[in-house]
Amino acid sequence: MRYILAFLLISFSSFAQDLRPYLGFGVYYSTDFDKSTFVDVRTGVEYKIASFLRPEIEVSYTFGNLEDLPSVDNSGVVLSEYFKSVSAVNYSLCPKIILGAKDEDGASGYLQILPKYTYSRIEATGDKISRNPTNPSNSIKETEKAIEYRHSLGIGLGWVVDFSSNNYDSISFNIYFNNIDLGNALNMLHQERRFKTDDVLGFGVSYYFSFKKKK
Repeated sequence: MRYILAFLLISFSSFAQDLRPYLGFGVYYSTDFDKSTFVDVRTGVEYKIASFLRPEIEVSYTFGNLEDLPSVDNSGVVLSEYFKSVSAVNYSLCPKIILGAKDEDGASGYLQILPKYTYSRIEATGDKISRNPTNPSNSIKETEKAIEYRHSLGIGLGWVVDFSSNNYDSISFNIYFNNIDLGNALNMLHQERRFKTDDVLGFGVSYYFSFKKKK
């Protein structure tokens, strides 16, 4: 039994040397959103199959608030305001391709290509506050939600640099072509305006932690 346990521990140690967990965030540009941006935070694991192929499994959370467009009458009195927000939990698989990295010894910088498949649970929320014509001091509030599940394909391009001379920690700076359409869930809410958030560009940073010390 102890020989089996020792074998499993050695196998896990060897496997773990090729694993790197990471944390990151991204900011995406879309004029429909407040300050024209929505963001995500992410965590995942990279596994090194070869120096040029390092697939990643990732979980991320996307969120953003849309611009508030109040309804006013001819005299400028606000009749109603509609506050809309959207969030998504995303599960992604990325067969990451590396260009220019040296095997084991690492490189001062190298390029990575990030094709990504994502499955998302998207939730949109709308809060409408309307003026009460019979009692203006007591506004009328209505809330609605919509949920959608969605598959998508996206791609990213990044530059990776070593963060430490003692280990294989690194940091990446990435440009993303995001293809997760948050608009379908938003369009389920009762409103005239239509939204679409696929085909947007974003910028992100990821930090990779290494279990392996440099020799």
